[in-house]
Order: sequence, then C-alpha cells, then structure tokens
Amino acid sequence: MIRHLASLAAISIAALALTGCPDDDAGKKGNPDKHVEKKSHAEKKAEKAEEKAEKKEEKKGGGEAKFGTATIKGVVDFTGKSPEMKVPAKRKDAEVCKDKEIKYNAVLVDGGKLQDVFVRLANGAVKGDWKGKEVEIDQKDCMYEPRIQGVVAGSEIVIKNGDATLHNVHTYKGAESWFNQAQPKGSEALKKEVEETKVVKFTCDVHPWMHGFVVVTDHPFYAVSGKDGSFTIEKVPAGEYDVEAWHSQYGLKKAKVKVEDGKTAEVKIAYDGTEPEPAENKDELKGLF
Repeated sequence: MIRHLASLAAISIAALALTGCPDDDAGKKGNPDKHVEKKSHAEKKAEKAEEKAEKKEEKKGGGEAKFGTATIKGVVDFTGKSPEMKVPAKRKDAEVCKDKEIKYNAVLVDGGKLQDVFVRLANGAVKGDWKGKEVEIDQKDCMYEPRIQGVVAGSEIVIKNGDATLHNVHTYKGAESWFNQAQPKGSEALKKEVEETKVVKFTCDVHPWMHGFVVVTDHPFYAVSGKDGSFTIEKVPAGEYDVEAWHSQYGLKKAKVKVEDGKTAEVKIAYDGTEPEPAENKDELKGLF
C-alpha cells in the first residue's frame, strides 16, 4: 500500500514538472500584462520623439544630392471660360480689410495662359538628401501672399501677419487639419517645419475668403507659372521624368519629359476649365461673391 502511494506521488510530481505552475502559466498567457511594467506618459512621449527622429533619418539615405545642367521650360494654356474674379462679399464687413476692394485671385487667366500653377518633377524622381530653404507666406490686405509656392520637405514655413488686424492661421495637410493658431497684429512670425510631401492649405477663420498653398516636395525641382503662364525649372539632372502640374481649382495634370545635360526641354500643360476641384481644396469659390 505504501509502495502504491509513493508511486502515485511520483507520478503527480512528474506531471507538475511537465505542465508547469498554473499561476506562472496564467501570467504568461491568461494575463499578458501581469509581468509587464506600464510606461509613463513621459516615456511614451520620448518614444514618439525617437520614432519621429528615426523616420527623419530614414528619409535621408537618398545619397548625395547632385544638381544637373539641364532646364525644363513650359507654358500652361487655358481654354474655355474662366470664372470672373470679383471682390469677396464679406470684405465689406471686416475691419481693415474693407478699406481696399481687392479682387480675388483663385483663377487668373491672361490671354489664354493660366497663372499660379505649381509644376514639379514627381516626388521620388530625383534621389538625394536635398536641403531646402525656409519659405515665407505673408498676410497682406487680408490675402495670403504668395497664393502658391513650394518648399522642400524638412524645411520651415514662416508665417507673417503684415496687416493691422487679427488673423487666425488655420492650416490643412490634405483634408486633415494641421494647426490652428491666432496671430494678432504686430505679433512675431509663426514657424512650422514640414516633413510630409503634401499640399498644405492656409486659411483664416476670421476672414474666410483667405486661401494660400504651400506644396511640399522631396526635391527642389519645381516652379510656379507666372502671369504669362510660363515656368522654368533649372539645374535638372539629365534623365526622363514624370512632370506634375497642380492648380488649386483644377487639380493635377501630368506629362513626361526627357532632358539632357546643358540643354532645354519644353513641356506643355493645358487646362480647359472643366476639371473637377482637387480634394485638397473643395468649394473655395462657393458663395464667395
């Protein structure tokens, strides 16, 4: 009998050794947080900052940035009927802004040529660790100036208030709100670094007609069409490229170009006024006049 009990005890001990302690197993499977220390808010914030820095480093790694000797020139044509630009109706009710009757500038066509079209080589087309300069956007006469411009990712946008009135800078990256900040008259410029290659839209919650755009690109090969619709992109490395043109009312157009060192290549871009509004800027003219 004693021998039989001893055998049963030995079997039980062996079974426990094989299956492990129930409490330990519960800690590993049933309750995974039992032995994991919870991170503080400061630790989580530090981790996010570290992740952001790592992503910034990953974006570098494109090799040495080398300019070329080629030039791309072109003209943006506009056919069809453009909307008439008038003075925004709400200007007359706004202090300071009402003192000047300034026509709106969303669509500027002169002699069949379209102004303020942002033209660039497609993102990723020119590899390299490109460095950009800060760009400025000012609020003058209750309008953003310039209407549209480009900036290299990783650079700063400097936002000024040149008016003797309060503005509220409300910006969007695509359809997502970025920052919303009041800027009283005489206040210091706001400085914001941009990393994502998106269209940044500037609006003002005090003066709803105000719109401006900064297009973030991963290289410096871009230009904006002038009053005569012309644009020039210089120092382009030789190669074949996809060219993108973006207008705040008529959206994206694409073309292809091949450039050789020391030579100039021509690109033609055309809008006809029937293009749908881009997703980044819906209903700008709705109820404006």
